[in-house]
Amino acid sequence: MCSPMGPPKIAIGDKIKDQFLVKKKLGEGSCGMVYLVLNIKDAKKAAMKVEPLMKSKDDEILKMEVYVLKKMQRSKHVCQLLAAGKTSSYNFLIMSLLGKELSDIRRRLRDRKMSIGSVLKIGIQSTTAIHDLHKVGFVHRDIKPSNFAMGRDEKANTVFMFDFGLARQIMFPDKDGRLKLREARKKVAFRGTVRYCSLNVHLYKEQGRHDDLWSRLRMTISTGMFYMLIELLSSTLPWKGMARKDSAHVKETVSDRILLAGCPNCFVDINNHLKSLTYQDTPNYGLLQTKFTKELNKLKIKP
Repeated sequence: MCSPMGPPKIAIGDKIKDQFLVKKKLGEGSCGMVYLVLNIKDAKKAAMKVEPLMKSKDDEILKMEVYVLKKMQRSKHVCQLLAAGKTSSYNFLIMSLLGKELSDIRRRLRDRKMSIGSVLKIGIQSTTAIHDLHKVGFVHRDIKPSNFAMGRDEKANTVFMFDFGLARQIMFPDKDGRLKLREARKKVAFRGTVRYCSLNVHLYKEQGRHDDLWSRLRMTISTGMFYMLIELLSSTLPWKGMARKDSAHVKETVSDRILLAGCPNCFVDINNHLKSLTYQDTPNYGLLQTKFTKELNKLKIKP
């Protein structure tokens, strides 16, 4: 629960770090706002996330987003970090401006469905984005269509992943510099979005790399990226609109046949690999990408 010390003191026309001019508000969430800003030095537009200072520092999530973005700057699937800091009333993060979120794109389409080709291409790129995040030792913990967007201009065909405020570092370097997985906590607070989170999250279990992609518990349960891809393709999920408890029950009991109805065959093949993964296991990201690519080739669509 957000407990701000007070509203951010920010106005249109304000100058941030003597370089960015606040132009207009783009959106507002439960714990912050997003503004369009103009880089005075090169006249390029950018996005600025603003979070009010909180009564408890533990409630401030923008610092985690900045930390993860710094680690991820070599990935072509995350925004460029342009500036970050704090004022007397808010924390801020300025990053490159993205295009439409995948959730917005889907809702604007006929029948609110994407084509199989589009979903497979998104699958390839989102797998790469998630793998890039895992390689620096983090899990996202809130994979969903509104946290992925297309780029702009020359990057219009590139999928970007963003919003790392709920991310958690689960791997740390040992004395030789190799990443080692930290021990899973026995019980954790709910983190994520009910529609897309895994059954593990409903049961307050530690989220691992497989929870960003897929999870297995008692039955084959898809989650994270695959819940996202299924919804982009079919426009819905069996538990859409349900309360958290009811959603957890359907996720636990729904059959693969119902969940994957209308999905390409590669989704079933990928499930057969991923259903055995646990917190300790490393997903075979290359297998996922190969399956997506082969399905595209069958459809004679260029990846």
